[in-house]
Amino acid sequence: MLALVMVIGALASGTVPTAAAAPGSAPKSEPVRHGPVGWDTYRQLDRLGELDRDSRSLQFSSFDRTDGNNDGFEGAHSCLRQSEGGCVIAEHRGAGEIASIWFTRDGGDVSKTGKITIELDGETVVDTSLQDLVDGELGAPFVYPLVANADQSSGGVYVKVPMPYRSEMVITTQHNPLFYHVNYREFAEPEGIATFDPDDQALDVIKTLKAAGTADPKPAQPNPRTVEQIARIAPQASVVLAESSKPGALTGLEFRIPQLATNPVDRTAKAPAKPSPSGLDPRKARWIRPDPKTAAQSEESSRSDQILTGVRLRITFDGVQTVDAPLGEFFGSGLGLYSVRSLMFGVDPKTRTLRAWWPMPYASSAKVELYNDSKITIRGATTSVAISDNPEWRAQLEAGLVGHFRATTNRERTDFGRDHVFLEATGSGRVVGVSHTVEGLIPTGNVRNYLEGDERLFVDGSASPDQHGTGTEDFYEGGWYFNRGVFSAPLTGNPAHEVSGGGCTYDCTGLYRLLLAEAIDFSSQIRFGIEHGPGNDADAVEGSTTYWYGNPERTLEWTDRLDVGDAASEQAHDYTAAEPGEVSRSTSRFEGVDGPAEPVVLDTRASASKISFTMAVAADNLGVVLRRVSDQSDPYQAAAVKIDGEPAGVWAQPLGNDTRRWLDDSYVLPAALTAGKQSITVELTPSDGSPDWNAAAYYALSHRAAAPDTEDPGPVGAVTADADDSTSVTLTWPETTDDDYAPRYEVHASTTSGFTPSADTLVGISRRTGFVHADLDVRQTWHYRVRAVDAAGQTGEFSPEVSATTGDTLRIEAESLFEDAVATGPLQVQGNCCGIEWSGGAQLWFTPTAADNKITMTFELGTAGAYSLTGVQTLAADYGINVLTLDGDQLGDPFDAYNSPEVQVSDPIDYGTVQLAAGTHTLVLEVTGKNADATSYMAGLDYLQLELTD
Repeated sequence: MLALVMVIGALASGTVPTAAAAPGSAPKSEPVRHGPVGWDTYRQLDRLGELDRDSRSLQFSSFDRTDGNNDGFEGAHSCLRQSEGGCVIAEHRGAGEIASIWFTRDGGDVSKTGKITIELDGETVVDTSLQDLVDGELGAPFVYPLVANADQSSGGVYVKVPMPYRSEMVITTQHNPLFYHVNYREFAEPEGIATFDPDDQALDVIKTLKAAGTADPKPAQPNPRTVEQIARIAPQASVVLAESSKPGALTGLEFRIPQLATNPVDRTAKAPAKPSPSGLDPRKARWIRPDPKTAAQSEESSRSDQILTGVRLRITFDGVQTVDAPLGEFFGSGLGLYSVRSLMFGVDPKTRTLRAWWPMPYASSAKVELYNDSKITIRGATTSVAISDNPEWRAQLEAGLVGHFRATTNRERTDFGRDHVFLEATGSGRVVGVSHTVEGLIPTGNVRNYLEGDERLFVDGSASPDQHGTGTEDFYEGGWYFNRGVFSAPLTGNPAHEVSGGGCTYDCTGLYRLLLAEAIDFSSQIRFGIEHGPGNDADAVEGSTTYWYGNPERTLEWTDRLDVGDAASEQAHDYTAAEPGEVSRSTSRFEGVDGPAEPVVLDTRASASKISFTMAVAADNLGVVLRRVSDQSDPYQAAAVKIDGEPAGVWAQPLGNDTRRWLDDSYVLPAALTAGKQSITVELTPSDGSPDWNAAAYYALSHRAAAPDTEDPGPVGAVTADADDSTSVTLTWPETTDDDYAPRYEVHASTTSGFTPSADTLVGISRRTGFVHADLDVRQTWHYRVRAVDAAGQTGEFSPEVSATTGDTLRIEAESLFEDAVATGPLQVQGNCCGIEWSGGAQLWFTPTAADNKITMTFELGTAGAYSLTGVQTLAADYGINVLTLDGDQLGDPFDAYNSPEVQVSDPIDYGTVQLAAGTHTLVLEVTGKNADATSYMAGLDYLQLELTD
């Protein structure tokens, strides 16, 4: 896996309660709490870099709560509840703003969803057919590009009209919509918020959006000047395009490079056939429309691609380089020279011109340069850098009211089981967009399976995702693998798709999405990423450039924790309730966590009576975030909140999940209720008719002007290590303390008792208080120690050592043998597909087109003995007959894997008992023929299981 290139660590100075507007727009007295809201988001784009608002970007979606890939096919997870009007898909109590709504079904035809009703502050602002709405039938402001149908957004439909509200939001569809997401912001208080007026046509905003990619969308800036030059850049050389030594902002970049050239579509080549039933979920296959192949690279287009991927844009602000990105990806076209018409950047293939208009402020200096890491000499490049000299930016940057512009690039070969990370950073900041390039490495079958991955966002240490989407093309607001082909809209796009040509071996996709109304604010840390495939199991090279503003210091401090159910903690926090509820201990997981399983043991109470407790807060706080970890088995828990006797609204949580039961949610308290206090008394009164209010712990996080990380995490207490009959050990431990919510945990392990933890003993990092150490040997004793590590890298003391011994049953997931396997035909890891689930979420998939092809795999065994062998294979209409051998000896009878029409997983196949030595063993799967009715010779191995019998 290639190293991540990211800006991590110190992000800079904190904020204050109010801030001046960005130069050239709103008045200086406007509070920074909300930033631009409603149409001002698009009218005041020079304010994109304002930080530390009281807003939080959240999402409702139809994602599969069981961690599977059923994100909407049957609509099992699409309705929060049923009302008289139909299926409620989004609901929020308090002030906020709807930022983006997306749907798809039936290939992009959303007629069967029926009506959509949007209610804000008790008034209905939209009540019409969803299909009519996205077709623009309502008229401005609900016209393209603020709404789009499936022809305009390639398989999906969206509504991107910003709709603020002061007290309540409910979105209902007449019928189950199947696939959807709703992005919205919530605010601590309604001050300064005006409820959305559907009669405001916002024609100026629509005009600006329709000019996307061709003109600067920001208001005019003071003291403008332009630095132009004609550049020649030799390979491995760098050229400075512009410099400034006084405060101001870069406001525009324009590069024209004569050597750029396009990769045309091969109009003579047929589109690839749809994947077979064993390669693509049949519920999706019917709506896929394969794109035609891309023409082979010419010498000219090859040079062009090398320039766009090898030349890097580097920008330094105030002595710190914050931009170092591939040229093409920075301008939204990482695959090559393709047309891009985004609001903040554009690519014009006809004139070979790249443009961008991000506002990029600096306090004292700026430098823009191009570094040529390609083998091509750039000649005659015309460059233009627009600058606004303005001393007001210095004061705002030094006060932490705005952040420096940053573009963080990460390019990597995907890691099985792990998300591709757009951005992982600490401090305070604001994410405003992503440009994403995927080179699929799937040779056969569903070559676009990488698009099945969901985006996942964790802000300020949350254990639950603030956003969890339903698929990659869904995140970019298309659908069905972009079944109308490429498109480029002002706020989202799929400008490029290369199929077996244009420098792409198999299938490659270029994508972008601006996050303007739905910008992601964070105050201490962020982890924003996306799966590759339905279970992080699709092989690909993923590249991304994330646009954001940031400062190196966090502005949020963890100041207190109440451990519900712990008598000492409850007494210390004056925890009282007339009927507090019994303490119940359970083991479950949080949603959306990539990597090894993280089972967490929690003690919870559920109460129907008023609960009261005190929490310590920072005396100089600018508001407080209350966090609660709870059991979300029962959705729609709600409680009226009072702070020191003053009403503070209703903490309502419509979410629920009885599979991944643990939820980490939050409630934001405005400074008016907390400022100047060192502690607050919290009263929570469960609402009539709602389920009992559940909690395992409460946390107080204080917003401060600056919150430097001054404490090491506390020591980790007693770790519990449990092993069953398998070769896995499950670890759990109590949560530790820190001033940064919430630390991660390093898990160290050794087969030597009394070991000293080191880099060599680190076996994993858990984001919460549980970890599964898997794929061990049978009857093996392991020793463990755990310590906490916070976002700044500070570490706590190690836990005492604990030990466990594994069982007799070793399960070898076949996909784990992929990396070292040798095959005579196409071989890949295939994630859960086609209506079935494999052990471990994937199988090893072999797709030869003739008999007498084989896979040779090896595995290590640490313990000699007699083993009872079983295995599981896959059956489908295009699967052949295969034979397994272990160390040259045949296992069982030949296996006929033909089955029609469904794809199925076999029952465990008994291969008998085999005497095996310790060491390396060779497993071979050979396709020897096929059933007369089978249409091909494929094979799929799920796992091989060895049980030690002596």
